[in-house]
Amino acid sequence: MKGKIFMFAMVTMFILTMFILTVSAFALTDDEYKIIQKAADEYLSAVPPTVYLLMPNEVLERIKSGKKDFVIVDVRMPKEQKYDQGHVPGAIYIGLKTLLKPENLAKLPKDKDIIVYCNIGAGQGYAISILRMLGYKAYGMRLGYMSWKTTAPDTGLTLKAIGDSVINNYPVEK
Repeated sequence: MKGKIFMFAMVTMFILTMFILTVSAFALTDDEYKIIQKAADEYLSAVPPTVYLLMPNEVLERIKSGKKDFVIVDVRMPKEQKYDQGHVPGAIYIGLKTLLKPENLAKLPKDKDIIVYCNIGAGQGYAISILRMLGYKAYGMRLGYMSWKTTAPDTGLTLKAIGDSVINNYPVEK
């Protein structure tokens, strides 16, 4: 029973967090805040140093091994501009915004590793967190698709941002 309450709190935390991020006029009651805060603390306290991320070469090794103990999921959107233009070999497509629909969760076996990737690694964090809260063995690919294919459009944007930070030498406080 305690595990079900914890899982409910984790899912509630995710849903409420996403709602808070999209609707600024939302206020939690004190009880809701305490439940979400406790669940978030328990979840974040258990995250390993790797933050459930795999290097692209680790993903490639798994693909080449031929083993069937994992599923790769491309959550980039929109499909026709991302997945259809090129994706990691063997990946299935489930857009991030539709990941939690029952018919899409049914495509993800709980007894296999789920390797999720997005454009640059930010969106897959949402997917990893919620899938782990739901009991899946979810991982992401460090830096997303741009670490797989350096000619992806998002790679250029990210490299430009990195270059700008080098050129501008943004200050760091110690």
